[in-house]
Amino acid sequence: MSLFSKESLSQFSDLDYDIYNYIIKNSDKITYMTIREMANEAHVSTTTITRFCRKLNCDGFTEFKVKYKLEAENDKHKKKGYDSSIVLDFLQRANTEEFENQLDKIATVIASKRHVIFLGVGNSGIIADYASRYFCNVGIFSTGVSNPMFPINLEVPSETIIITLSVEGEIEMLVNNSEIMKRSKATVVSITNSKNSTLAKMSDYNISYYIQRELAYENSWGKVDITSQIPAIYIIESLAKLAILKK
Repeated sequence: MSLFSKESLSQFSDLDYDIYNYIIKNSDKITYMTIREMANEAHVSTTTITRFCRKLNCDGFTEFKVKYKLEAENDKHKKKGYDSSIVLDFLQRANTEEFENQLDKIATVIASKRHVIFLGVGNSGIIADYASRYFCNVGIFSTGVSNPMFPINLEVPSETIIITLSVEGEIEMLVNNSEIMKRSKATVVSITNSKNSTLAKMSDYNISYYIQRELAYENSWGKVDITSQIPAIYIIESLAKLAILKK
């Protein structure tokens, strides 16, 4: 667990945040400083620093420095170079007749509809906006919904197709919204990492890309998902180009 977890940060006073901000800005030299040196530079008392360390479950400044150094070293080990093999493996699988048939089948359905709506949140929400713009650029009317607070509980014409993007396919809001759309007779397509996810199973059509999930460092909100969105972009662009040919 990170020293500066959400729970720890919630206990901080204004003075604690002064110390915290000083540490973040001077992370390269903190482990070499004495408590008095840091107190002078951060303009706080040594007692304040000691209290700050105890809020982080450290007996004092010395223990804090040890933990801080270990955490920094662990972060360095986690920051590896970009592994292109993950994407290259997907592209090889995408270049098979089976995958191309999946794309062609969904593109045929898209071509038969009057309106395409893309749903997504977080990184997938950004891709949903991109997908909407890309489809419009090739001549297919489309809307992107990336705001989790967007009211989706409404009737949509049966000529509508909903394409939901989600890496894990388990985000409750996306599952619920897709189910609402399905009940209003819209066709639901999902683009997920696995066909075994809830979203994939409930969709009328699913296309899964199966790449390694990647979670980066942990912040106050938990693990940061940095799974590549390149497969989703490939699928979107392929569907758009195939669908416009079928119009």
